Amino acid sequence: MTTISMTSIKKSFMGRLVLYDVSAEASSGDVLGIFGANGSGKSTLMRIIAGELRPDSGNVSMTLNGVHVADNKRPFLCGYVAPYLQIYDEFTPRELILMHAELHNQRVSHAAVLAVLGRVGIELRADDIVRTFSSGMRQRVAIALAVCLEPPILMLDEPTATLDVDGRQILSREVEAHQHRGGIVLLATNDERERELCTHSINVSHSASQASAL
Repeated sequence: MTTISMTSIKKSFMGRLVLYDVSAEASSGDVLGIFGANGSGKSTLMRIIAGELRPDSGNVSMTLNGVHVADNKRPFLCGYVAPYLQIYDEFTPRELILMHAELHNQRVSHAAVLAVLGRVGIELRADDIVRTFSSGMRQRVAIALAVCLEPPILMLDEPTATLDVDGRQILSREVEAHQHRGGIVLLATNDERERELCTHSINVSHSASQASAL
């Protein structure tokens, strides 16, 4: 059982209020949608939840099987897909997954590597250098890296921006599989098709503008 909650999150950059009093929660099997206009703070909230960025005030709390997870451990329990995350393109997908596992003090078999690459439709490119891939193929590699260790929380920030129809179907299957494993999916998007994957949602568009009007 996994839970995550955000309480009264506030964040400013260079004096500009981006997030104000944002609260939400999710538990195993949930897909929490984070909606909002461009520049409304969706990615900022995702990075705060993942433990990559500190809020000015408010807090994020995560539990795993009833045990509180320390803030510095949370980034290692999140699989992340986002356009601003760079993949080391001088390696192959197989090498990237093996290195990703090693950085998390885990080991994965070569059979498991091929299995996860098969799920995203690139098992035949397992040993090709990533720099030779299209943007959509790179996104599939990013999805494989995010799900390969079956982390408790799967974080998807505009995940289908470069994916074709088949890629979108792959992502939908991975979201459903993650739910069935008892994980939590956090999905930041403005895409109507992606919204249909969500069990509940929050909209951050007005959090800062409402605060400015007070």
